[in-house]
Amino acid sequence: MRKRAALVAIVLVGITVAVTGTPAAAAPGGPAGRVCTDVRLGATLPAPPDGLITQQSITVDENCVVRSGAVRFLPAPSSRGRNGDRRLRVWSEMYDCCGILMNALYARHGWRTADGRISQVDTGVDTDSNREPWGGGWHLAQSSQADGCDRPCSTARLEQHAEFGYRGVFDVTGTWYHNDHDLAVTLTGDGTAACELRVTARHWFVGWTWIRGCG
Repeated sequence: MRKRAALVAIVLVGITVAVTGTPAAAAPGGPAGRVCTDVRLGATLPAPPDGLITQQSITVDENCVVRSGAVRFLPAPSSRGRNGDRRLRVWSEMYDCCGILMNALYARHGWRTADGRISQVDTGVDTDSNREPWGGGWHLAQSSQADGCDRPCSTARLEQHAEFGYRGVFDVTGTWYHNDHDLAVTLTGDGTAACELRVTARHWFVGWTWIRGCG
């Protein structure tokens, strides 16, 4: 079966969000249930105005077609520090069909500007993975991050990557499920930012949900 691609453009209060997805055909074997192979999803989310976060949920249906939920702008505490520093959170979470968080990658960024340039950047990264009571489940296989800015600079691009493997009751071999999360944030000297989020799943069980957010 030829790969399908989906592109959804959402415009709300002047903000455009592009959603792309390239899931492949259903897997011929493996664990019971409908599974799609080599699913690759991505989005660029402009950081919303202060006091808001942007969040969206994505699923893949039984025909391995991407189904994108509405982009939601939700209230949140101010992203500005007392000294005027900007703060930004980015998250990529994968949930199973029962709403249990399987694996996730989170990043927290803070940056200070002076004379239209970035003078300081602080980044914190966290991951989460669900373990089964008998010792199996999801686990962090590897992670990395990169910071491309010799400060002071006009823009800074910060990247985080995490890979999660699974061995447990749904796959005793440990070779069937593997999820990659990628976050990239571009910070600017004028205090604005944009978030790029991607997830790749070796096999995607129908009923999983990817939740991504920025703000």
